[in-house]
Order: sequence, then C-alpha cells, then structure tokens
Amino acid sequence: MIKAHVNAMGIVMRFDSMADNLSSVQWNSLLDELKSHYIPSFYQYGKRMHVDFNAQGGGMRAVVYFTPQTVSMDDAIPILKKRGMEVSDVREEP
Repeated sequence: MIKAHVNAMGIVMRFDSMADNLSSVQWNSLLDELKSHYIPSFYQYGKRMHVDFNAQGGGMRAVVYFTPQTVSMDDAIPILKKRGMEVSDVREEP
C-alpha cells in the first residue's frame, strides 16, 4: 500500500516495499495529472520528483513539491485517492 501525506510544501509518498512501486507509465501519468515539473535544486536534473530509498527497510519515499504550476493541495488529494493511495492530510489547517 502506498501512503501519501499532503502538507503545505508538497506530497510525500511512502512505499513499504518496492513491490508497491508504480511502473514508469503509472509514474508519468500521476506526475502529469499533478502537473509536476522540474524544479532546479529540488530535483535531480530533468526529474519531476525527488526519490530516496531506505536501505534497511527496503522501502522508498517520493516527494512532489507544490508550486504555482502544480495542482493545489485540495486537488491533489482526490488524484492520489483515485489511484488507491492511503492519503493523510497533515496540513495545519486543511
């Protein structure tokens, strides 16, 4: 199960297992729908999200930052839920 936390800065998606990871087509579709785009100094060159791996647990964390060009926080939540993610809104005042 993919767990997503939405906060004022962006979306943090956590994968307990690499088996939960999305395919390249699924990632591109999700990033397109979120209107994610390359952000210099936040993402690896040409990428639209930041990804890191947990060496001990085998899990993964992906981060998509909100900008004026991405969808709003309120629009992101139904997009993530539609894709079967467990979403937590952790903003101070949702």
